[in-house]
Amino acid sequence: MEEELCYSTVCFKPFDNQKSTVPQLEESVLYAEVKRKQSTSQTPPETSAKDAATPILSAYRRATVFLGLLCFLLLAVLTAVGVFNYIHMSKYNNILAQHTQAKATNLQLLADKEVLERERARLTTQGEQMNSTLDVILKKSSFLVDEYCQSTGNGVQCTPCPQKWIQNGSSCYYFNEDWPWKTWTGSQEYCKGYGAQLAIIDSVEEQEFINQQTESYYDKYHGYWIGLSEKDKETWVWTTGAELEGGFWVNAPSKGYMECVLSMASKNPLKSWISTSCYMRNRWICEVDVLTWPTFLQAQQNQSGPST
Repeated sequence: MEEELCYSTVCFKPFDNQKSTVPQLEESVLYAEVKRKQSTSQTPPETSAKDAATPILSAYRRATVFLGLLCFLLLAVLTAVGVFNYIHMSKYNNILAQHTQAKATNLQLLADKEVLERERARLTTQGEQMNSTLDVILKKSSFLVDEYCQSTGNGVQCTPCPQKWIQNGSSCYYFNEDWPWKTWTGSQEYCKGYGAQLAIIDSVEEQEFINQQTESYYDKYHGYWIGLSEKDKETWVWTTGAELEGGFWVNAPSKGYMECVLSMASKNPLKSWISTSCYMRNRWICEVDVLTWPTFLQAQQNQSGPST
């Protein structure tokens, strides 16, 4: 600390015993300057300690107030952040829910689209089948609907072959076993009534199938009329007008008699044809193409042979 400077005035008076001998003089005034240096080893007074503590307490109070304000600000910021986060999380959850719903809706629409496309393809196929079937029917001179289609509990069901006919590959066959028997021409007319014709055999497999479905009856001269006859001497033609190539003859056919051909039941199907008079009465075999119906009209084909 700085040195303290004190001023004092000192007055000196003469003693009484010196009055007689010393002339009386005016009072002498002496000014003395006294400097007092404060010792650092001395303990400061109590008032000085209190004065020193006051600023510290004020600093603590200010720090406390500052920390309180800081905590309040932090709490306010945290609250604001929480509210902001809640609002945006709510929006995010809503957007996520909408996206999930839209995705589910899109998946459902895709599934519905696939179903509709399959249905469209099915209807297109049915339309094509119906047109194809209609073309075949229109080409026939006659068409017996009741022979193909029957009404059931599930609606109308149609078979690819007429009733009592047997399907083999792409053809339907009728093997007559009823009486009366018919001439070749009468048999052909019967077949035409079904939009068919006497059987045209153009492969070993077909001949084997026909031989399996026929049986011997009455005598060795009777068989089943097929659609082959002699035309213009020594030329054998089918009912379609196509000329015969090859054949499955028992013996070489007689020529020049304008005869027609029977298929006989035989142990050897590759040798079963004979020629005979077209006016002879026999059983017969009709053949017609399989009729393809639209899927919703199709029924299981009747595989039973013709009844007697």
